[in-house]
Amino acid sequence: MKTTPDLKLQGVAYIDGLAVACGWCENTFSLEVHKQSVFETGLAWMSCLSCGRGGEHHKITIGLVDAVLTGWAQRQKSANRDTFTAEWRGTVLAGQLVPTLDIYQAIGAYQAAHKAVAPEVKRWWRGKKRHAKRTVKGKVKGTLRKVRGHAEDGVDTAKAAALTAAWNLQTGGAGPTTRRRGKRCTVKGCRGGWLTIRTRMHSATGRTQQRKIRCAVCARAGQ
Repeated sequence: MKTTPDLKLQGVAYIDGLAVACGWCENTFSLEVHKQSVFETGLAWMSCLSCGRGGEHHKITIGLVDAVLTGWAQRQKSANRDTFTAEWRGTVLAGQLVPTLDIYQAIGAYQAAHKAVAPEVKRWWRGKKRHAKRTVKGKVKGTLRKVRGHAEDGVDTAKAAALTAAWNLQTGGAGPTTRRRGKRCTVKGCRGGWLTIRTRMHSATGRTQQRKIRCAVCARAGQ
C-alpha cells in the first residue's frame, strides 16, 4: 500500500447518511483513505491522523474511492470541486476533500485577484497618463515658445539686414549721413550767422528799420 493517501477528507464525511469515523478512537475528522488493491470490490484502508492508527473500512471500497476521484477530476474547473457526492453499487459517500492547488486553482485565484485589483490599477494608470500628458504638453509648449522667439528674432535680423543692404545700394556704401552741428556763436542776437539790427541808414523814409547783417565772429551766414 502506498503511503500517499488517495482521499484526504476534510470535516465530517458521510456514507449512506452515517458519519465516517475511526474504528479505534471514533474520530470523524482528519481521516485519510488509501487504495490497497486494484480490485473494485476490495476494501480501502482508512488511517486516522488523530490517533495514528488505521484499518479497513467495511463500506468504503476501491470502486467507491475511484468514483470520488473520477467526479473530482471532472470538476477540475469548478469552484466547489472539493465537495463531492459519489455513488458506487448503491453505496453513497459524501463529504469534502482537503483543497489542493493545481493549474486550475491557480488560474481561478489569479482571475479573482485580477478582478479585485483591476479597478485600482486602472485608476493608477489613468493618473499616471494624465500626469505624463501634462508634463509633455508643458515641455512642448515651452519648446514652441523658444522656437517662436528664435524665429521672431531671426525675422527681425533679416529685416534689418535687408534694410541695410538696400541703403548700401542707394548710397554706394556711404553709410548713414551724419549732420555736424557747428559751435554756438557767442555774439548776442546771432541767429544762423545773421544779426538783426534796427537802423535808419539807407532808409528812404528816414525811419528806423530792421536790417540783417552778417556776423563777423562766426561767419555762418554762408553755411
